Amino acid sequence: MRVIHYKEYGEPNVLTVGEMEKPTLKQGQVLVKVGASGVNPVDTYFRKGIREVNSFPHVPHFDLAGEVVEAADGVQNLSVGDRIWATNAKGASAEYVAIDASAAFPLPSHLTYEEGAAVAMAFMTAHLSLFYRANLKKEEKVLIYGAAGAVGQAAVQLAKRAGAFVIATAGNDEKSQIAIKAGADVVINYKEENVVERVLGLTDEKGIDVILDMSVSENLDKNLDMIRNGGRIVTIGSPVNNTPELPWRKLNMKNAALLGILLFTVDPNEAGKAGHDISAGLAQKSLSAHIGEVFLFEEADKAHAKLESKSVDGRIIIKH
Repeated sequence: MRVIHYKEYGEPNVLTVGEMEKPTLKQGQVLVKVGASGVNPVDTYFRKGIREVNSFPHVPHFDLAGEVVEAADGVQNLSVGDRIWATNAKGASAEYVAIDASAAFPLPSHLTYEEGAAVAMAFMTAHLSLFYRANLKKEEKVLIYGAAGAVGQAAVQLAKRAGAFVIATAGNDEKSQIAIKAGADVVINYKEENVVERVLGLTDEKGIDVILDMSVSENLDKNLDMIRNGGRIVTIGSPVNNTPELPWRKLNMKNAALLGILLFTVDPNEAGKAGHDISAGLAQKSLSAHIGEVFLFEEADKAHAKLESKSVDGRIIIKH
């Protein structure tokens, strides 16, 4: 089978197309013929060696959508011919991938494989952040940083679907429109407005119930200024500095919770519940994918370069 792989760490040009044996199934797995795979920032960290891979050659990526072509003994929730999407599917940039059947979720017939791959990690991370970690309730107020990004845009949709009041941040008018289209009630241009002052004004100085933060080291102090007493801050990412200082006194005074989330290590049962709820929202057309650009299988290097350029809003997808 054809695969995208790399034999050493490096820049996007280390990605090449090669051949490997088709995987064999273990009990409880399905074999998926991949229609599209998604590229995430974490994939570039592995490619560059910031995070280590187990061995070379390494087949990257974790998000996919495709068709089940074989099912092992014991699989009851899926059948040959089913269309699915999945995340945390190691080696997703291959022609065929073997994954646990419990980690695959129904892809409604009106969505393309490209859209399914775009949903995967972004929506799963957003869903687990809002509901598994923050336990978001109807009519609560939530602040979502970077609402034009893949996770942020997904979080806006999910929070609105749950009946929350959504305040989003964006860096320009184009990004603001993406957040508004996703359903944000208010969008704050963080380059032109003071986010803390605006949020406190919108909440009658009481503070925000839930914050989803994509870059904690840059925002933690401000977050603690605008979180309400007893509020929750979900720390989705901290790319600038992954060992930020903790303003402990502020945290305690607000009785606030600082909550971590990492998709790769989350309880599979929680991921399963989130995945099926996302699929239900897709089927009802209350949730939709956010694709930035689609590349051909042979253009994996260009896909990685485009992601690292940060010049595209939405998911970077590779069509198989």
